[in-house]
Amino acid sequence: MPTLGLWAFSSGGLNCWAMGLRRPHPSAFLVEQVFHAPPTVSSRVQCTATYLISLHIFLSYPSVFSFDCYDQFSAPIMKNRSQHKSLFRISILSPFCFFLLQSFSIVTAGNPADSIALDCGSSGNPTASDRREWTVDIGSNLATVHPLETTIAAKAIRQAAEGIPYSTARLSSSEFTYTIPVTAGPKFVRFYFYQTSYPGFDRSKALFSVKSGPYTLLSNFPADFVADSLSVECFVREFCINVGKNQLLNFTFTLFPSFSKGSYAFVNGIEIASTPHNLYYTPPGAYGIPFIGQTSFYEIETSTALETMYRLDVGGPSISPTEDSGLFRFWSDDNEFFRGGVVPDKANNTIKYTKETPAYIAPAEVYQTYRSMGPNKSWNSRNNLTWKLPVDLGFKYLVRLHFYETDPDKTQQSDRLFIIYIDGQIAEFSADAISWSGGNSKPAYRDYLAMIGFEGTSGKYNLSIDLQARDVFTRYSDAMLNGIEIFKLNKTAGSLARSNPEPPKSIFLTKGSQLTGKASSNKKATLIAVGVFVTIGLVLLSLRVYTMFLRQRRESKDHGYKPNFTETKASPFPGEVRFPFLEAKTKEVTHV
Repeated sequence: MPTLGLWAFSSGGLNCWAMGLRRPHPSAFLVEQVFHAPPTVSSRVQCTATYLISLHIFLSYPSVFSFDCYDQFSAPIMKNRSQHKSLFRISILSPFCFFLLQSFSIVTAGNPADSIALDCGSSGNPTASDRREWTVDIGSNLATVHPLETTIAAKAIRQAAEGIPYSTARLSSSEFTYTIPVTAGPKFVRFYFYQTSYPGFDRSKALFSVKSGPYTLLSNFPADFVADSLSVECFVREFCINVGKNQLLNFTFTLFPSFSKGSYAFVNGIEIASTPHNLYYTPPGAYGIPFIGQTSFYEIETSTALETMYRLDVGGPSISPTEDSGLFRFWSDDNEFFRGGVVPDKANNTIKYTKETPAYIAPAEVYQTYRSMGPNKSWNSRNNLTWKLPVDLGFKYLVRLHFYETDPDKTQQSDRLFIIYIDGQIAEFSADAISWSGGNSKPAYRDYLAMIGFEGTSGKYNLSIDLQARDVFTRYSDAMLNGIEIFKLNKTAGSLARSNPEPPKSIFLTKGSQLTGKASSNKKATLIAVGVFVTIGLVLLSLRVYTMFLRQRRESKDHGYKPNFTETKASPFPGEVRFPFLEAKTKEVTHV
């Protein structure tokens, strides 16, 4: 991060440093603010501001742009640098050189940020209800559509309550491509869909695929089925893609070739947001993340595309994009996926973000709410904190868990140790938030990789996350969790698309988007037929169970048999890992 004051540069045997200001200049604080600007501030704005501030400093304090240079090998024997014959002073006559230094520092410090929100099909630059500004997709320098003449910009016949960007859409009955120039680096890509009827386009005929470079993001995507399955009208699909240098970001919408006449593709909004380099991708030189069920570590390379499956604020309410920590992420509550009766709790202390867990990892609201098992050690020893999250078979998943220890009684390592299971396998045997974060009131997160099924398999599967309190080597037998994120990784061929169109239930929904339209008559008939068969099956099954119960009761009465179900422990670590099951104990059979 560039700052005013000492600037050192080493090359060969030469050391050069700039003489700092003798007293702090107010412009120094302005420069510092420019380089700590949020990701939404463009690099051009940063460079321009830096140049103007630098020019002001130069005119007021020209000595700041003078350098002393000397040979580094003779420096240790120098008593007084002014007496050394190789010492000379270089005066910079223009602040342009300082501007170049600052511009170079910006480029090397990180990629300039992109924050693009396209309101597809719109004729103006509207502002959404959350005060976020959106831009037209055609007529600006942010995006182009090809071929434009085959697409149509239209308003929804019935407007969505959510407003922007769901008021208008770009639709086409043939293939079209969005091209968006962006800087290099990882990006969040979000597609906004409002599944309704548009003039000349039947709601039920939307079936299409979306590709970006080597990645298939959506395949034969039935928008109406997804909306009906979620019982919503508006929803978002989010991905993370890394863009290489000198590359354009393309999104190609293609139709399902064998579908009936009248099929089309559409999109209501496209959002691009730059992310920090190491937010999800493995940093260079790092070992990677633990691979569940394996002894090796897994590196998520920048050639990998990810799809957001779940982003949950454990124990708390949903968090809107404008309440996120600068990346416009949506966080859902975990009520639908949590299994248990534990009452969530909330912390009121100030969060101390760290270098390992900076603020952009998750907003404060995520860490301020949590679920724990509570103080009842006896209850904790028999139960777990459990989440069940439906995912697609045949993919690898990045599982990120967020922790934040705030209990004033838990300030030391090992105060609260617990076991983490992912998909029924031990991910952490001694999870310790204090140890990971470095202290109380400091957040931490842990990443794991899980392979669900095998590549080539299809269907739905409940990915489980279980936290289990430890009985020994800890002061408090308890477990806690603040947040959950789950991301799907693309297959070898670059596909993120599921073969089963059923979406995860936590897909980003918009409040107030419950369906009000009627289902088609064919769907109603199918549902009625299924209901009849299910009812008949349940009746027959009930009769069979009742008959077996009467027979067992007579046998028990005649021979003195009485089942007694008790919980038992089975563990490779005595008193630690528990898998509850039922064991039937029978008395000795006696005959009268």
